[in-house]
Amino acid sequence: MQLSARLVAVLFATAALLSSCANTDKLSEGGGEMAQTPVTENPSGETYQGKFIWHDLLSEDPLSAGKFYEQLFGWKINYQGEYAVVRNGGKLIGGILKMQPSDGPARRGIWIPSVSVADVDAAVSRVKTNGGTILKGPVDMDRRGRAALIRDPQRADLVLLNAKGGDPADTDAAIGDWLWDEIWTNDPGSVEEFYVAVLGYDEVVSGDGYEILMNEGKWRAGIRHVQDGSKDNRHMLWVPVVRVADPEATARRVKELGGIVWVTPEDAPSKGDTALIADTSGTLLLIQRWPPQTSTEEI
Repeated sequence: MQLSARLVAVLFATAALLSSCANTDKLSEGGGEMAQTPVTENPSGETYQGKFIWHDLLSEDPLSAGKFYEQLFGWKINYQGEYAVVRNGGKLIGGILKMQPSDGPARRGIWIPSVSVADVDAAVSRVKTNGGTILKGPVDMDRRGRAALIRDPQRADLVLLNAKGGDPADTDAAIGDWLWDEIWTNDPGSVEEFYVAVLGYDEVVSGDGYEILMNEGKWRAGIRHVQDGSKDNRHMLWVPVVRVADPEATARRVKELGGIVWVTPEDAPSKGDTALIADTSGTLLLIQRWPPQTSTEEI
């Protein structure tokens, strides 16, 4: 399955803006609020290697973004200085960090995911060996754990995290939780090699234009192929996926709240189960019904 030309254009236009505008250095400047926020209040004592366990939104207008997500997904957000804590159904799921406004046009927001690793320092070494870049760290973040902000060879950013006390329980995602994350790329082979080497995925399941990165039998992330006719090393990004009960109703609500529906459920490859949306600051994310009502071959 190849993505539509419209979706590809949206991705690359947004990625280009994010590469020049989003300031991921702010992740290291969240102050005590970020370091004092654990990824779970009920640590499992386990590390689920390669699982995406946390997401931080960088936004110039966290109050507006927070209101959007509260009304769209029913999240509850507690603002603490420059850092806000996000809950779904009482459970910690992420944070929102304020970016200082730029002198020019408003910068689009970006969700930066944190992926679980058993040994951050060893993973950092593998990042360097396999052509990635270390932006910050490794650093100990008090109640959160040990972390490093990295950039992969296609310039997609994410945090390697060994959560203090262990990861959240490895349970099925509830409505409003993160399902997984996808990286969208025009060079899926290189992306697969990098993340298998760095994060230790032990199985890759290939579909039509999509790879599933797995570890110990669990789906942990996806690689979605995009074709833009070029071979340059563009700035890519990880796109988080939120589980919803009704993608069509959620997409309608996005528009009512001032967000954008870039690809409707009907226009998406999965025909009804997925939509590509943006919040009020232009931040991309996917919404998805799970399990899907359409064929699982159409991811």
